Amino acid sequence: MTRTILAIDCSQRISTIVLSRGPIVYERSFEPANQAEREPFWDELRELCAEAFIEPWEFEAVAVVAGPGGFTGLRVSIAFAKAFALAREVPAIALGSAAVFAASDAARSGRGPWLVTLASKSGSAWCARVTRGDDGSFIEEMGEVLDAIGFLPKVSAVAAAGGVVLSDEHLDPAIATVVRQADAHTRAIAVDPCALAALAQLALSRNATTDPFALAPIYPREPEAVTKWRERHPPKP
Repeated sequence: MTRTILAIDCSQRISTIVLSRGPIVYERSFEPANQAEREPFWDELRELCAEAFIEPWEFEAVAVVAGPGGFTGLRVSIAFAKAFALAREVPAIALGSAAVFAASDAARSGRGPWLVTLASKSGSAWCARVTRGDDGSFIEEMGEVLDAIGFLPKVSAVAAAGGVVLSDEHLDPAIATVVRQADAHTRAIAVDPCALAALAQLALSRNATTDPFALAPIYPREPEAVTKWRERHPPKP
């Protein structure tokens, strides 16, 4: 059955929003605004709807990448998805960043397993292994934050299985050195609009939806903005 779904990924520097109606996919990719500019998400969404000749009330579900990823992008996209799902009474779908990146790599003829690796703080990295299910799904294991020593067995196992490390450009040099020592294949993370749409359609077909009230960003560590706020506003004695 053809369903009209809006899918959003604002977890990385380049944001992607897609409208899919069955096999037909419309997409917009854009960079976030700086502090002096208007947030582009709303204008991009409006133009996407106009291009697809689809009105927002026609969305039958909204899918959003819940992270890990950038603090501001995740909060903007998840706040929109939560509000839209509640206001329109349509299903909400939460997608993991690692599964989206692995599916996007597979769409470019990449083969798993995949070890999605995102830079974290203090020389560490968040990583999650993703495998391909027999039914074509992408199975994302629980992610964890590791230093270079803890990361070594993870990347070695993926390299031995003929898999690939998908990473962002901010990896700590010690983590990057471990990847090279393991002789693992590496590629940059990227989002393929059709892969994002396919994951959303698959989740909806399986009723793998989320209570909109439960939608929340996935942060491997407490966001720096929250840490600084707590430091500046200590609890009163």
